[in-house]
Amino acid sequence: MKKILISAVVLLGGIFAANADDRERPTTVDKLPAAAQQFLKEHFKDLTVAFVVEDPKMMGSEYEVTYTDRTEVDFGTDGNWTSVERKYSAVPASVVPKQIADFVAKGNFQGQYIKSISRNAYTWEVDLSNGLEIKFDSNFNLLGYDD
Repeated sequence: MKKILISAVVLLGGIFAANADDRERPTTVDKLPAAAQQFLKEHFKDLTVAFVVEDPKMMGSEYEVTYTDRTEVDFGTDGNWTSVERKYSAVPASVVPKQIADFVAKGNFQGQYIKSISRNAYTWEVDLSNGLEIKFDSNFNLLGYDD
């Protein structure tokens, strides 16, 4: 039993040591996956990139693109976007699914705009300009609010 425990500790230590060099590092837009490059060209072609950061993971890398106006776009290891955050203006309408845009437009959110949107396999989250956070499931059913 003692040998198994020692072996497990050594194995885990080796895994952590192997991943110790996996820290964020600067990169460029042309080194992003093709899907990420296409997304940026479609939705943010008029903005100027300030910097791009690559975050290596066990399987692939995640990326964060920051523009000079402080817009941030995050991408998963597959190159698909996971979040878009604008500091001073609305997320492009072309990024927001119709169901979410319709919900915000028909709700009691007059004069508010979506300043950030994020998604994963199970949920969508949007932050409105007034600070209200709205959460939806993967089928765009309302899950709740948070302020």
